[in-house]
Amino acid sequence: MSNLDTIAAIATAKGRGGIAVIRVSGSLAREALKQISNIENPKSRYVYFKKFRDADEVIDEGVVIFFEGPNSYTGEDTVEFQGHGGNIVPQRVLDAVLKIKGIRQAEKGEFTKRAFLNGKIDLTKAEAVEDLISASSNSAAKAAFASLDGVFASKLNELTEELTHFRVRIEACLDFPEEHEDFFDSGRAKENLENLLNRTSKTIEIASYGIKLNEGANIVLAGSPNAGKSSLLNALAGSEKAIVTNIPGTTRDLLSVNIELGGIPVTITDTAGIRDTPSDEIEAIGIKRAKEVLKKADLVLLVVDSSRKAHEAQLTLSNIKKEIDDKTPIFVVKSKSDLEEDIETRDMLSSGDFASLQKITSSTKTEDGLKQLHEELIHALGIMPIEGVFSARRRHVSALIEVKEAIERAISILEFGDLVLCAREIAIAQDNLGLITGKVTSDDILGIIFSTFCIGK
Repeated sequence: MSNLDTIAAIATAKGRGGIAVIRVSGSLAREALKQISNIENPKSRYVYFKKFRDADEVIDEGVVIFFEGPNSYTGEDTVEFQGHGGNIVPQRVLDAVLKIKGIRQAEKGEFTKRAFLNGKIDLTKAEAVEDLISASSNSAAKAAFASLDGVFASKLNELTEELTHFRVRIEACLDFPEEHEDFFDSGRAKENLENLLNRTSKTIEIASYGIKLNEGANIVLAGSPNAGKSSLLNALAGSEKAIVTNIPGTTRDLLSVNIELGGIPVTITDTAGIRDTPSDEIEAIGIKRAKEVLKKADLVLLVVDSSRKAHEAQLTLSNIKKEIDDKTPIFVVKSKSDLEEDIETRDMLSSGDFASLQKITSSTKTEDGLKQLHEELIHALGIMPIEGVFSARRRHVSALIEVKEAIERAISILEFGDLVLCAREIAIAQDNLGLITGKVTSDDILGIIFSTFCIGK
């Protein structure tokens, strides 16, 4: 396969629908237009209504649009056949196109990959296309469109430009003593680097939030059997998702619901009560799965029944800490606050390992504390106003962290007056920014990125 091949694919989702789009891109796009719709000299961006043919057989009819390169999505000659939807008719049109010698089935994301290779978009915009398609909330869609509109790329380009300018000034200091006195000795060089460091840190913060919008967040409910986890899940979900009884061990497997918190898609998982002596093999499997999901948690809610003695709470907390990262926050939710508080449990939760944990008192019966819990969850997940947020991926943040660390090393080196090594660190920072936008890339990276796309995009 080659990037010079003409490619074709169904660009709309499979299944019943009013319209299906078959997209063709490459040097044989005009030939496809001629053979399928009998149009020989098409006007660019002009809409035709035509019959679609496979040899002499009419297989569909609809709208045809020709986009002459480089003024097209891919930068190549592109044709879109917009016919009837469904499972059969669009495939018949695609099959007719693929019969033309030199046209092949497109791979996943190959149209967008060609747009990148032909300089129509950079990698941040290319990835934003997929993020926009897969957005699971309004906030995620807005952030993805911001990246597609160039907000992320603009910030990266500004950083790159300033790093380049700084590098030029530093290298000028090596060649011209008067520049050395004006820029290095005056302290302006360090000031510039510190400003770049602050801007990079801010970009990392926004990009990290963009990841949450893309991937969502995971909140895990943990605690002893019959502590009130299932009732809390139902309250957060706003519906009866979990069975609630007074029998310990009712929840014997994972139960997850999807909600939105401050624009972020959040998965809340109710787990089997974690205890060392499960009642049977089924509950033991549930406990094992609970420990596995804890490893992926962004936030853990340890639910403790405040109305009775909670001897198992300390052991549960110890088990939770064994499974999670040190940075994963744990909230203690003191449930059943509509009942009289147990003094022994109250004293336990205010001392020892519990003393430093944030606590929220709640009752699912009276809805006491639920509003506060909702607000604290939003704060803990680092949710910020959507304005200025753009979609991002983990590879972006990893590269930005490399940029930040390179600038930090440059500041340290600058204090020793080694301008050569300082310039080298700035070059490393520039290269890592290039990895994000695609100015510095490899076929392996492109393969990983575009393999997540759907065929036809």
